[in-house]
Amino acid sequence: MKKTWKWMGGLALGLTFLLASCGEKNPYTNALPKDAAMVISMDLKAMAEKSGMDKQVQQSVGTMMKSSLKGKADALVDKIVDNPEESGLRLTDRVYFFGTPQMEMAGLLVRVADKDKLEDLIGLLHEQGQCEAPADGDGCRWTVAGGGLMAWTDHAFLMVANQGDPKDLQHQASMWLRQKDGEGYSGTPDFEKIKKADEDIAMTASLNLMPKQYLTMATMGLPADLKLQDLKSFSTLDFQDGKAVLEMEVLTENKVYKDLLKKQAEVAGPIKGTYLEAFPANTVGWMSAHVDGGKAYELLRENPTIRQELDNSMMPLDFEAIFKAVKGDVALAVPEMSFAPGFIFYADVTNSEFMRTFEDLKPLLAMTNGQMRLLDKGKDAYQFVAVDGSGLGMGRGPASLWLGVKDKRFYLTNRESLIGKEVKGQSLEDCPWAKDVKGKQFYLSVNFQALSAALPQLPYVGLLDYLTIESDGATKGRMVLQMKNKKENVLKQLGEMLKN
Repeated sequence: MKKTWKWMGGLALGLTFLLASCGEKNPYTNALPKDAAMVISMDLKAMAEKSGMDKQVQQSVGTMMKSSLKGKADALVDKIVDNPEESGLRLTDRVYFFGTPQMEMAGLLVRVADKDKLEDLIGLLHEQGQCEAPADGDGCRWTVAGGGLMAWTDHAFLMVANQGDPKDLQHQASMWLRQKDGEGYSGTPDFEKIKKADEDIAMTASLNLMPKQYLTMATMGLPADLKLQDLKSFSTLDFQDGKAVLEMEVLTENKVYKDLLKKQAEVAGPIKGTYLEAFPANTVGWMSAHVDGGKAYELLRENPTIRQELDNSMMPLDFEAIFKAVKGDVALAVPEMSFAPGFIFYADVTNSEFMRTFEDLKPLLAMTNGQMRLLDKGKDAYQFVAVDGSGLGMGRGPASLWLGVKDKRFYLTNRESLIGKEVKGQSLEDCPWAKDVKGKQFYLSVNFQALSAALPQLPYVGLLDYLTIESDGATKGRMVLQMKNKKENVLKQLGEMLKN
């Protein structure tokens, strides 16, 4: 399947740079499978314009296409460069990618501009040995190329691939191409959301998309009777001047899952921004939330698997006391980048009494013959020491963790020097994104300028400014990739990066 998408992707990429305008109605979207677990809609025309592709780039694309084809192909390539619709495909209308449940099949759907011209292109590809001879199917024409099946009618062009013989897909493809209004995915409410989106890319996806081998992990904590297709997301991606913006929303009509989302919302609250001033402005990574630990513990125990783990854990800790002590803002930060970066986790707590439960660990650790120890570091403070941290995911060689409560803040860190470290100069409160933190339920920021200073061998990182991910509820989220250059469209900047 990878070979198929590489071949088709190269053709689509070349044509994307050569787009012109158009806009009449066409029923090609009827061919989208009704049971699609994922549908992606792309406005290639808008993306090409934002990329700032000029004649020189178009000629380069033409040269690239000619180098992969021979002989009589040159004349057709020149025609396509002058007028992309000479390909027979109309990429100025939205192009759709889709996946069926468990990703058993994946496909590409494009509007046909001129069936005769498309047949000319397919015929040329056959002469070049790029595909088999076209054949008649049930109401469509089809051929096999690059490990995938291509099928088309007067209105729609499909390319479909799976892990088996692409010829076996001919009947399914012909059924999709014969669908009438309202019979396929285009007749669903989810497609209406995609259709109304004016961003560069819009996508719907359900949990049913995930391959079976990953479902157990993905569905942990979800209601046992939840139908995978009932849990869906809707996302849009827009390329703007200086930044790319991804909006995400969870869609579901399942009452059980709606109730679960409501409970999750009760666990979290609006972030107060307590830990913005705790770290310098050049902190590499920082994320924060506002948590009611008692409600979080109750919610976790509603899941049978997690409840069993908590009740039968080999760790002799009072998890209930630890969770219930947490109430307020929590934050995890990586202040600087290195080969072994330090981190520190903070959490507002109502008391420090839960720290006594760590005394119960000492007899268990004593059984390791000194390989692991828990050392007292003062009131409500410990140092966990391991002779070899690799077994705990902490890297080879000696490793330590410091944990404790100070000024009603629980801390956990692999660098003792980070505990209560004073900020000199500007803090995270002075960052341009800091004004958006308070009131959100979750916030994450990655500072690419700080990364660039630590990793000069990666020059392209310096063109990025920062990345933020935020959520102001249980069902909506937003991600922003901010470039250092705020004036030019992010696609144009990325294009310049590729050219260099």
